[in-house]
Amino acid sequence: MRTTATFLTVLLVYAGMTYGYLVEPALSLDKLTSEADVIFKGTAVSSGPAQDDWFKPYGGFIVRETQFKIISIIKGDKTGDQLIFRHYDEDRQQPYGRSFEPQHYHFESGKAYVVFAKRGGSAGIFRQLWMYHKIQRDQGVVRCADTKPVAGKTTKEVLWRELTATLTSDNVGDAVYALGQLDQMSAGDSLPLGGLSDFDRKDVLAAVQGLMVNRESNIAQAAIGLVGSHNPYMSDERTLHWLTAVGSAKAPGIGAMDPKMGNLGGGLYWKDLVALADGKAPDGTRTMAIRALGLAREPSLKEPIGRWLTDSSPAVRASAVLLLADFPGPEASRHLTAMGNDPAPNVRRCVAHAIGFAQQAKLANVLVRLLADNEFKVRQAAAMSLLSFSPKEEAVAAIFRANLENEEFKPLFLVALAHEEPAEYLDALATAVERKTEPKQFWGGQIPAFTAWEILFRFLQARSGDEIRSGKFNRYLDAMEKVGNYSSSEPRDIYAFYVQRGMNERAQTFRQEANKAASYDLDYFFKQVDANPSAYKRQ
Repeated sequence: MRTTATFLTVLLVYAGMTYGYLVEPALSLDKLTSEADVIFKGTAVSSGPAQDDWFKPYGGFIVRETQFKIISIIKGDKTGDQLIFRHYDEDRQQPYGRSFEPQHYHFESGKAYVVFAKRGGSAGIFRQLWMYHKIQRDQGVVRCADTKPVAGKTTKEVLWRELTATLTSDNVGDAVYALGQLDQMSAGDSLPLGGLSDFDRKDVLAAVQGLMVNRESNIAQAAIGLVGSHNPYMSDERTLHWLTAVGSAKAPGIGAMDPKMGNLGGGLYWKDLVALADGKAPDGTRTMAIRALGLAREPSLKEPIGRWLTDSSPAVRASAVLLLADFPGPEASRHLTAMGNDPAPNVRRCVAHAIGFAQQAKLANVLVRLLADNEFKVRQAAAMSLLSFSPKEEAVAAIFRANLENEEFKPLFLVALAHEEPAEYLDALATAVERKTEPKQFWGGQIPAFTAWEILFRFLQARSGDEIRSGKFNRYLDAMEKVGNYSSSEPRDIYAFYVQRGMNERAQTFRQEANKAASYDLDYFFKQVDANPSAYKRQ
């Protein structure tokens, strides 16, 4: 699969992080505890460069050893009042861009931490647990609010008390950090790949509920975000993944959220969130409180939603529009139709998203209007939502056909139609493949020109050998050969396609041209086909 946004290994949009390399999931606290030779709470005394052959050199990072004064030993034997912990840290003398980050930590002198470590070969010397970071980037070290001895018999009890104590820290950054840790360690499946179940989510929600009204907006908003339980309305980054989950159409290359996900926090604390949204907090906080109600589907929310739709703040109105998706019906349809004329572009954009979230095909006419909006982001949102509907519904297919030549979104509507009826769109598919047609500011997923090639290839693959050899499909065979440089598997499979159908002359011509164009030993893959032609059918 060729994608511009790969869900599993490269793009982790739910956590707001992008990695260009494989990142392993975070470990449960039980597993983390078993991996460590020693777990201690200690105060960082000093840090300096270290020489240790265990650490590989990475540009932009340096190996340090931090001296800790031991406060408590949670696991392992105490070897003295102090120990040395060796780890990667950022090399602030080389602040250039990095394509890779090893597991690394930075410790502030005088601050306390819980540290999970491995023995380092010499007495009193310990190292970080692993070379490469997990999705929870700082896993293996936990900041603490104070230098008091730990309370609790298990690692879980210790970290619960340390993190909940940090929630009340005078340092805003530390409190926000503790909220993030508690969120990740209790989010479970609501945070794909990065979510853990170390703590009971209800316990975490109860511990942070009061912080939603904290006078520090950063703390309040972090608490609201936690209570919102990673529902898809909380962030625009999740929009495409939610449309993929609830939509009736295929979305190649896009990872879907769980269509059955709910919102435990929003359901339990909806009254608090409504009070916040109705209060005098900054618009950013009010907006977050409304979005945190997504998927709660509490019937009593209908009344405040109606009130928020007329709010003077465009951000509040936009957030309220999204909640209409949770209550589909005539009233919501009337509101969405009316709000599609709102003077604020972001409100109109959220109307488009909400129609897709609710999968209300009856409102496709509103999306058509928004597809002609004077703001590109509104048009883009309308296209995104439209493409979540299956063209098996004639009203949707008619809209797609009417927009086949829409320059901003070519060839997306074509690809959607061709998935269902490829024979009707062979010429257009061939053109998209040959020209490598791309939408304006594509939002992500499988490269559309490559999707067009996949559809064209599978159509040709389904034809009989006699049909292919007859010459009637030569126009499309020519296009098929212009697949582009996605990987070795496409030219290999084209070659196999010809060999399997006895078109040896065309197979050899294609092989020669492909080898000339390749910057690597492509012939290696053609030889694999020669050894076993029937094995390559691109299922």
